[in-house]
Amino acid sequence: MLTRLLTRNYHKNRGFSLLEVLITLVVLSTGLMAVAKFQGQLIQSSTLAKNRTIAINLAQDKMEGLRGRDFALLASGTDTIDGSNLASISEHYVRTWRVAVDGTNATVEVVVEWGDYSSASGEVSTDTSIQLVSHISAPSAIEGGRLVDP
Repeated sequence: MLTRLLTRNYHKNRGFSLLEVLITLVVLSTGLMAVAKFQGQLIQSSTLAKNRTIAINLAQDKMEGLRGRDFALLASGTDTIDGSNLASISEHYVRTWRVAVDGTNATVEVVVEWGDYSSASGEVSTDTSIQLVSHISAPSAIEGGRLVDP
């Protein structure tokens, strides 16, 4: 009699019901969809951080180039940087610098703009940019001609 009761309970609890399987699939698919959405946002944030880093490096490079020039030759301008200029860059960057000279001082503003290709169709969704501003002073005639004895 005891074996008959054990056998009956054993056969009754042998597998999963269809309802349990469906609930498991819903919970699992919801979790996987959340992970996929997070992965997409992570890739988008990583791309934006890369673009900002490249733009900051391009702006700093131009600012240092302007600082190294003769003060009398400082002038405003624009250039374009893309994959044809540098192999490590896949985006299209426009770098603009404005020089405002006031006597022996100059205010230099460097702006780097690029398109954000985060839309699903691959079109530019918004323009993003960074801006650096610096002040450059002309060396005086005394400082420029001074000889430093080591």
